[in-house]
Formats: sequence, C-alpha cells, structure tokens
Amino acid sequence: MTMHRGRRRAAVSVLIVVSVLLSAPGCGRRKEVRPEPAPAVLPQGPKVAVAPMENQTNDLAASDIIRDAFVEGVARKGFAVMPVAESDRILRETLGISYGGQLPSTTPEEVCEALGAEAVFYGEVQEWGKTTTGIYNSLTVAASFRMHRKDGALLWEGSDRQVRRDMPRGGQNLGAEIIVRGLGNLLLNPMTPHGKRVGENIARKLPVGVLDNIAK
Repeated sequence: MTMHRGRRRAAVSVLIVVSVLLSAPGCGRRKEVRPEPAPAVLPQGPKVAVAPMENQTNDLAASDIIRDAFVEGVARKGFAVMPVAESDRILRETLGISYGGQLPSTTPEEVCEALGAEAVFYGEVQEWGKTTTGIYNSLTVAASFRMHRKDGALLWEGSDRQVRRDMPRGGQNLGAEIIVRGLGNLLLNPMTPHGKRVGENIARKLPVGVLDNIAK
C-alpha cells in the first residue's frame, strides 16, 4: 500500500512539473513569425513634373480630374513624378505660375530648372461638355499633353477624346424615362469617370522609350 502511494505521489509531481512548463510563456507553442512588410518600390526613372493644365472649358474641376489621372498613369510608366502640390507651389513661388494659361510667359527650360526636373508635361483641356435634351444625353471630354525635355526639346505629344451618348429606349414609359434621366443629370456628375479615362488613356500612349531620350 505504501509503495502504491509513493507511485501516485511521483506521478502527481510529474504532472505538476509538466503543467508548469507548458504554461510558461513561449513553452509548448511555436513563436508566431510575421513576414516583414515589403519595402515601397519607388520609381527609378527620371524626375519629371506635370505642369498645371490650360483649361479651355468653363468647368474648373476638369483640369484637376484629368491631370491627376494622367499623373498616376505616367508614374506607372516608371517616371518619378513630382507631387502636383509640390510642383504647383514651386512654380507659384519662383515663376509666378498659378494656372496653365500663364505658362506661355515662361519656357520649358525655365520650368524644368525651377522644379529640378528632367522634363515637364504641359496639358490642355479642350472639351468638357454635357448636353441634355428630351431625346438624348451626350457627354464629351477631350484633352492633350505634350512633353518637353529640360533643354526645351519636344519629345512626345498625345491626346484622347471620349464621347458618350445615351438614348431613351422608348416604349410606353418614354416620358417617365426622360424625366428620370433629367433628374439624374441634375443630381449626379457623370463627367468625372470620362475625365479620368481620358487622362489614363493619354498616359498609356506614352512610349517607354521616351525615358531613354530624357536620360541623354
């Protein structure tokens, strides 16, 4: 009987020791290994800037919408594009340029020197219009960009034009459909997606080989 009691006490002692070891921090569990976040990949191409666009339309937001989309597309091409807020501030403080219509008072060489850029893009909003009638709704957006090297040489030009026309489907509900479309045009601004598409499309047309021309 005494021998059995001793065995039970020994077994209890072993269980206590094992429990203590398992409950200790880091024991009995694998240490969680979290992967290191991938470092941000910065563009390695030449430093370029996109100047304020010249806006030939009455919508003040048109140039910002197209320009922002174009900047994103150019960055995807491998260019190190200056943030537009930074380049706009420098142009305003050094050359007195606040909007695209003032750029003809300077030269691309002066703009590139002020910004410390290898090249600069000039842009123009040519069309930004919406026509709403009782028969159809029409949207038109057109813009262009050109690229100047820091020595003033014209390296590239690109443009794009988007047109969309919506026609009522007709039938017994034609009158109601026209009213709904009219109210929708008053409440929503359908121009923004088309403006972004124009900026993106122009950036896609920029050939990768232009990088080599800039570096020379």
